[in-house]
Amino acid sequence: MLRQAQENKTLLPTLAVTIGAAIWGIYWLPLRYVEQLGMSGGWAVVLANLIPLFILLPLSLRYRSAIYADFRIIFIIGFFAGAALTFYSIGLVYTTVVRATLLFYLTPVWSTLIGMAFLNEKVRWNRWAAIAMGLTGLYFIVGGGSESSKALNIGDWFGIASGVCWGIAAVLIKKNPGITVTGMATSQHLSSFSLAVILCLLLPGIGDIPEFSVWIDATPAMLAYSWLGLVPSLFAILWASSKLFPGRVGILMMTEALVAVISASLLLNESVSALEWFGVLLISTAGLLEVFGGSDEVEKLIVR
Repeated sequence: MLRQAQENKTLLPTLAVTIGAAIWGIYWLPLRYVEQLGMSGGWAVVLANLIPLFILLPLSLRYRSAIYADFRIIFIIGFFAGAALTFYSIGLVYTTVVRATLLFYLTPVWSTLIGMAFLNEKVRWNRWAAIAMGLTGLYFIVGGGSESSKALNIGDWFGIASGVCWGIAAVLIKKNPGITVTGMATSQHLSSFSLAVILCLLLPGIGDIPEFSVWIDATPAMLAYSWLGLVPSLFAILWASSKLFPGRVGILMMTEALVAVISASLLLNESVSALEWFGVLLISTAGLLEVFGGSDEVEKLIVR
């Protein structure tokens, strides 16, 4: 009965992460769309994070007491979570959707190791198996297809860096479950916006600052995605991350990879080989194994 009660307790956070990550899997769509309007992907990231701040900053005033009390940790979480979003988004400028997304999903490795070191997380057999299966799937996707002959480029490294940053953020969120989600979301978008501006100004290949007319043309699409997809999914994932262990969150977020790979293969000229599809299958199975293979939280309660 204890196991059943704990699994019921984690069901809603599990669904929140899974669905929220799936929404992130189509993040590349509005970025590619505004590129056609004359705004490079890097500046689209700036716009995507600027729009939510017009609502989040006034909303954060309502929770200013709670935010002020935990300002330091909120800032740190927002920095790493924002860096994760920005690095991933900028990575899309320099590499393919498939490679940027799947390299981000080394996250379970970082988050599980960090969770073991700082949360004393007891890692069950199902998580080790899920990590092994997920990484094997990543090998087939990154190294098993037409891109296999290419060395890691700057976009690929941004994808890896985004996974490391998200792994750190996930551990910090789990260690501080009482932090207001509004504060974390505001901090993340502020950090992501600021870092995106800096990278757009410094990195080659991003392009000049778009003309004012381009900002106007691109705003409706980014406004729609930000408030119908990005912000709700971010709130859901941040909330759920305080309820689940970081390794579990990282593995469940692999649904983003599945959606990104499938959508990119269907809508872009990013061909996916049979071996790469096999990798996608392995990642999908890894996520199912993590959800249905047992609960770490239950075992910790029983041990205590």
